[in-house]
Amino acid sequence: MKELIVITGKDCPLCQDTLNMLEDLDLDSYIIKEKDVYETRELNTKYWDKIPVLLANDKELFWPFKAHDIEQFLSI
Repeated sequence: MKELIVITGKDCPLCQDTLNMLEDLDLDSYIIKEKDVYETRELNTKYWDKIPVLLANDKELFWPFKAHDIEQFLSI
């Protein structure tokens, strides 16, 4: 299975919107992992001002995006 990491933050409405979009997509071939931007210093330094962020296949997708953009990003 492929891995999709969602970088989120506490009380982040855009992050919740992203998680809702992911639920609506057919991502059966992906394991979705949610990571808080404050989980590690590396995540915080790199993404604190960009959340939500999607990471997959050594690529990054930064907000703003829509379901169609996620599908293109994942090539599904």
